Parts: sequence; C-alpha cells; structure tokens
Amino acid sequence: MVGVGLPPAGTGGHRADKWDVDKWFKALKVELIAIDDSMLVRLSDQESAELFAECPLPDDGTPLTTAVEPVVDSSRYFVLRVVDKETTKHAFIGLGFRERTDASGFTTGLDEYRKYLLRKKEAEAMKAEHEAQENGEGERRDYSLKSNIVIPLKIGSMKRDTEAVASTSSNGSSASAGADVATQGVAALRLAPPPPPGQKVAPTATATDAPKPALTAAGGGAPAAGDADDEWGDFATA
Repeated sequence: MVGVGLPPAGTGGHRADKWDVDKWFKALKVELIAIDDSMLVRLSDQESAELFAECPLPDDGTPLTTAVEPVVDSSRYFVLRVVDKETTKHAFIGLGFRERTDASGFTTGLDEYRKYLLRKKEAEAMKAEHEAQENGEGERRDYSLKSNIVIPLKIGSMKRDTEAVASTSSNGSSASAGADVATQGVAALRLAPPPPPGQKVAPTATATDAPKPALTAAGGGAPAAGDADDEWGDFATA
C-alpha cells in the first residue's frame, strides 16, 4: 500500500500513527531489482505490471536510510524517496505492508544489499593497498616470525617402538633380541661376510625342501584320512 503527500518528518523521524493508513493511495507490487552493482525498489501495478515509481538505492557509501527510511513506531511502514528518470525530480511516499512477513523480507533484502556494499568496499581497499605495495608505495607488511616466537614440534622417539617390540613376547630370546636391535638401531644388525671368490655356497634348506609324508598307507592301499596333504585340513575341525 502506498500513500502520497507525506507530512515532513519531525526531529524523531517519521511516525506511521500520524498517517491516515486507512486511506492509502494505491496497492502496488514491490520488488528489489539488482542492476549490475546497484539496486532499486520498483513499484508496479499488480495487474498490468506498469511501472509506478522507482526508488534507487545509493551505492556510493551514502546510508540506505536516505532512500528507504523505516518509521520509528512500526516495522511494516517505510518512507521511500522515488526519483523520476527523465526529470531527476524526487518525492517522498509512504510504503506499508499488510503482512509482517512481507515487511521482514523487504528489510532482509535491504540488509543483504548493505552487506554487499560493505564487502565491495573492503575488497576495493585491499586491491588498492596491494597495488600500492607492488608499485613500491605505502607501508609493506612484515609477515615473518618474530625472534621471540617459539613453535614447539613433537617428534616420536624410538622408545615407543622398543616397548612395542618387547611386548610381543615376554619369554624367549627373540623378544630381547628385537628390543636390543630396536634400541641400538641398524648398527646392531650383523651380516655374515661374503664367501671367497670361486667358492660355492650351499643352499639353505627351506620348509619346502623337507621330505613330504607318504601319501599311501603301509599296505599300498588308499591314503589314510588323516595323512592326506590337504592345506585346508587345519580348518576342517574348526
């Protein structure tokens, strides 16, 4: 709802209770339109979509309240500064929303645009500072660490590995030998010297070279049930 011919604001700002809100001028569609980096409030006819008025929002650092000013006694009423594109003349009109949720959405849109202008201003300031530093102008920032700053570093020791090896077997020489190797490092490993030239080294017996058990019974009959070379035999009784 739009009302025209608003009385001038007092020292405390505009108040909706001083308007005759029951005698509004026209019901219009309210839109927030973004054009490049600018935004405006567009008021158009609800049926024909014909333009009624536009309220451009400032993008030069001027407060948005110079274009859209909320009243001091209600969250559903605002004062818009509409501008004629051709004559650049402006006028102040009152805008009111029937539903509080619509007014809240309108306010949220204005806040988002205000935040966008703030981020844009900060980005431009950072860009200008960077260009000044590239050209040798302005103050250069020192990002190096100061002399009194200490960064602690924790590096794992061999003690934890030694305890892990020793705990694998509490009895037997293999556990103590493993602990000694882990404690003394690679130097504790002793390798046998290589054989003299021309001397053959006897092959080392492995588990695969051991004689296999007989696959037949003593009488030459079928193999015994327990003597079969079955690698899954250990799992048969599991």
